[in-house]
Amino acid sequence: MAMPFLRRPSQLLAASSIALPLLALAGCETTPKSDAPEPSVLGSWRVASDGSMVSFTATGLYTMVLKGQQRPVVGSFEFDPKSGTLQLTTRRESPVCGDDLGTYQVSVTDRTLDARVERDTCEIRSKTFAAPLERANPIQRR
Repeated sequence: MAMPFLRRPSQLLAASSIALPLLALAGCETTPKSDAPEPSVLGSWRVASDGSMVSFTATGLYTMVLKGQQRPVVGSFEFDPKSGTLQLTTRRESPVCGDDLGTYQVSVTDRTLDARVERDTCEIRSKTFAAPLERANPIQRR
């Protein structure tokens, strides 16, 4: 089917060289950008029994400042609020449990984080999460 506004083959070629890539781009599915961590776990949490601190950041990093430890344990985390699954991976350079993976079932409220270990090869982390955690910076409701 000839297009009346395109009179020369060079015009048709120029139009198709623009239209075809645009159609190809429109048909492509893009990979969604990974979302920021679910906000309910973000912030700092205090271990009620000994004062150790666990913090989760919007960039997907977590730190544990343990009582008696000079350097914090650092790693990444993922939290699925639908299933309540929290997965922690410790960085290799951390003072304890380098490259260890831990998976927990958690329940989060405005003020508390309760965790039950599913599996964790890091004993000190599983002991830390076995204790009740209290939000160190409670969410302010207006």
